[in-house]
Amino acid sequence: MDRSTIAAIATPEGYGGIGVIKVSGPDALPVISSVFRRGAANGRMHPGDAEGPESFESWRLYFGHIIDPDICRVFDEVILAVMRAPHSYTREDVVEIQAHAGPKVLYNILELLFAKGLRPAGPGEFTRRAFLNDRIDLTQAEAVADLINADSDAAVDMAVTQMAGGLKSYMDSVRGALVSALAEIEAVIDFPDAVDDEIDSDKLIAHLSSEVIHPVEDLLNAYDSGRFLREGLRAVIIGGPNVGKSSLLNRLVGKDRAIVTDIPGTTRDCIEAMLTAGGIPVVLADTAGLREDPDQVERLGIEKTHEYLQSADLVLFVVDAGVSLRRQDQDLFEQLSEKRVIVVINKSDLEQQDRLCELPPEWRDSVPCISVSALEGTGIADLVKKMAGLVSGPADYYRQGLVPNWRQKVLLDRLYRAVSDAVSALYGGSGYELVSVDLREALLSVDEITGQYVQADVLDSIFARHCVGK
Repeated sequence: MDRSTIAAIATPEGYGGIGVIKVSGPDALPVISSVFRRGAANGRMHPGDAEGPESFESWRLYFGHIIDPDICRVFDEVILAVMRAPHSYTREDVVEIQAHAGPKVLYNILELLFAKGLRPAGPGEFTRRAFLNDRIDLTQAEAVADLINADSDAAVDMAVTQMAGGLKSYMDSVRGALVSALAEIEAVIDFPDAVDDEIDSDKLIAHLSSEVIHPVEDLLNAYDSGRFLREGLRAVIIGGPNVGKSSLLNRLVGKDRAIVTDIPGTTRDCIEAMLTAGGIPVVLADTAGLREDPDQVERLGIEKTHEYLQSADLVLFVVDAGVSLRRQDQDLFEQLSEKRVIVVINKSDLEQQDRLCELPPEWRDSVPCISVSALEGTGIADLVKKMAGLVSGPADYYRQGLVPNWRQKVLLDRLYRAVSDAVSALYGGSGYELVSVDLREALLSVDEITGQYVQADVLDSIFARHCVGK
């Protein structure tokens, strides 16, 4: 592990009341003590005023100034927060300099620290050191980035649960069950004469099923239900021209994001806007109206619509309550069988005698159908509620915030397959050596999730998601 001392600005760029520079490593206190002078400025600061690093107590705040001791230049009035190892975020000596948040002030201090031998921290390097020093496991380290990037209260709650070790504790339990089963199997393999009885396969299968397979299934279900909290939901509005797609977008996001006219084909490109539905961040796209014989520019917009459809998590299929369904609408609906779909019957403010849209029974039987008026706003709250409900499930782990990310989900899939193979081998009476191989593969997956075993390039990829200074 790199034992150099690192420094970085830990607060966003710009002007403000307070800017924080974070320093971590064995030279943190010696270097800081060489450029820090306690108390008010007295105009007589010089190198001899420096206090040794031993004078700083852990978990204390110190008021003073950062100076360049070579030229006795005062850079700023600051507060130092001192945290000695191992009682710090990184389990190294850590000092945070709370200065005024002017870019020039902070960069001057940072350049001074670099001149004294510190080096710039890379993205996520403080959190990486916390992981490498066994203060947190990899699931907690990944949760730090999730918390910083959270776009909703639900995403914040999920990240906080992970940072507190929720998933780590869960995986520790799974690992314990695997170790127990593997120990029993390998005792028979390595010391057959010393083991009195044969393994009770039914009992071992029940143990692996209840303690590993079912919990892992629940976590995988939680990923399917709750990944939108972390990644956001991609929803696309489609339908024929002039059914009110742009009006619906504007009503959902609460502002005029798209141009609305009575002229068919107004929307030539896909327009995106953000909203939150039931705590889930949603990227909502308004698309070009799907119709026959469009002009060349509109044809490009329709091609873009089909591209959005491919990647959409949810489709809002808008129809006009005052217009009969087209053959093209029915053909398109049949192509959406693999998608989450809500049929939105717009213009419900029309008089009953003017409502000509009759939905086929198979539409109402297969997907939710909601009547709204984008003009008056009726039905919009029900639509938002249905959008959230369609992508969130009832899993306890989802509600508890135990939602794996994509990397963890891939490893959970591998873990599930390995344990299932072990159970199948036990059912089939295969050799214990094959069962042992499968259980070891499962253990390796657990250790990659928590970071007990992980390759350097995987760590580089994970911590590249973090911002500099965290």
